[in-house]
Amino acid sequence: MMIENMACTDQEADAFFNALPVKQRMQFLTGSEPVDPLGDTTEETAVIGKEKPVVIAFADGVSPEKRTAVMNIAQFAETYADSKANRKSESLAWYEAYNYAMRVCGWQFTNFMYADHDTKSINVTMDSLVLGIITTVASQNAAAVVPLLGKVFEAIKKDNAIITLFDKNSKDSTVGSCLIMPCMNSKGGIAVTFLAGLECTFNNLEGGSWFWKWKASSLSVKKAAVQMNLNYELYKRREEQVLSYIDKSADAFFTRINM
Repeated sequence: MMIENMACTDQEADAFFNALPVKQRMQFLTGSEPVDPLGDTTEETAVIGKEKPVVIAFADGVSPEKRTAVMNIAQFAETYADSKANRKSESLAWYEAYNYAMRVCGWQFTNFMYADHDTKSINVTMDSLVLGIITTVASQNAAAVVPLLGKVFEAIKKDNAIITLFDKNSKDSTVGSCLIMPCMNSKGGIAVTFLAGLECTFNNLEGGSWFWKWKASSLSVKKAAVQMNLNYELYKRREEQVLSYIDKSADAFFTRINM
């Protein structure tokens, strides 16, 4: 399935946000400022969802403001998609809602792909699948983001607490899900993200973290993939509405991965 992306008009975005249920504004919007899990760094770093199976990796040079925007939109899109569909049993509907939420918040892209992934190999690991998807989507930018993701995956594998957190959030007895999003700056200063999503159904799981250790005799995989450019000005126009909808600040939704 390919979802064509058209530029989001102000009228379309207004209608989207006006239709959202009214939530109590988060305390941090009227009180003290929230603690950003990444602080003011512009170096290579990454975060992982505390309750959701999402990993965002930032390359050198992405500004703190744009890192915060990327994290806020990711949290918003997850929250919105969860309200529209059960990801485990209605993954296509979930990704359609996720895609739409990302678009009205400022992400611009040409096509969002969601399709079956060929898993002929008897032994397959999810990190290798993600790296393959990102390599294809990133094209000429792969040389910048694939090594970054490699560092992130190595850091996760060395941290038992992070592995446990990722496993708890990403799988149940028969389904594993995750979103991996490396982000870099373009030469023009635009934040560019490459999204790889996996929805895996399995019967047999060999010991260890599901993301790296599989007995894949009965494994089916659907993948989501897209390259996105952030219209930061559009996001800033919608930032207050985004923050009014999500119920956790970035430091409550994400935790930093030690690299």
